[in-house]
Amino acid sequence: MRRKLVCLCCLGFALAVRAEAPVEYRALDGLADPQRWEPSECAASVSARTAWGHPSVHMHIPVDFTAGEKRYPIGWPRMYLSLKPDEQAWQAYDRFEFQLFTESSRQSLPKRPLMFHVYGPQDQKKLFPLDIATIGTSTTFTVNISDLGLAGKVARLGFNINEADYADKDVVDFHFGGFRLARATVAQVTELKAVTPVLFRDSRALPVELVAEGPPERLSAGIPLQLRSGDRVALALTVPVARGRQTLYLPLAGAKLEPGPYALVACPDDPALRKEVTVTIVSSPWK
Repeated sequence: MRRKLVCLCCLGFALAVRAEAPVEYRALDGLADPQRWEPSECAASVSARTAWGHPSVHMHIPVDFTAGEKRYPIGWPRMYLSLKPDEQAWQAYDRFEFQLFTESSRQSLPKRPLMFHVYGPQDQKKLFPLDIATIGTSTTFTVNISDLGLAGKVARLGFNINEADYADKDVVDFHFGGFRLARATVAQVTELKAVTPVLFRDSRALPVELVAEGPPERLSAGIPLQLRSGDRVALALTVPVARGRQTLYLPLAGAKLEPGPYALVACPDDPALRKEVTVTIVSSPWK
């Protein structure tokens, strides 16, 4: 019996390992070099912390309502970094990630403790409020490359706070590390959403928003999707997709839809890749 339990535990461990889709990472450790950052009203230094075993950069901010720029004494402590040419081609990946660890003289952080900037060509930019920051805890920031909305390579990164969100003489320290690009090595759906979660039974299409990751050639070969009512498959099709966020209109012609709850399932036969969302079919006033 003990041997059987050990075997079952090993099997459970193996299944748990297989339940994660494979991902390839490219570490951008150069982004943790404080010499590359240009700080203003703050200081950048080497952090004693690591993230996923990779280095971090330390941003130290002494909030001071009198020591800022002359016209704006309550200002925006900030630092910026220009990416090197071989660090700019993010479009070949699915996600950009890093870890954030926060320390402060405060008991709690303001509602918007920090902003993250991503700049593309011609000063195109995308700003992200890092409200994930938590004192004394490492948190992970992840963004889909397609959500950056930049028409070209990534040129520059930045962080800043708004001193008006803090109190005079507050001290706050941010540690950023583990900067990396990530891409799935298999075609997968990481986000799945029914744009219209309630649908008439005679609707011609089911609009779906999803985020797809993986090699472009595998994504273009298609993602399997099923619309299920319990064990009954009302619709099954394989849909070519592109990398990133997109909206699909799944044709419902020929699907025998009866009123009730349905599950829209992506990659239904692979537990590691399976994603599911609920769709409710209701009676139609025209049928």
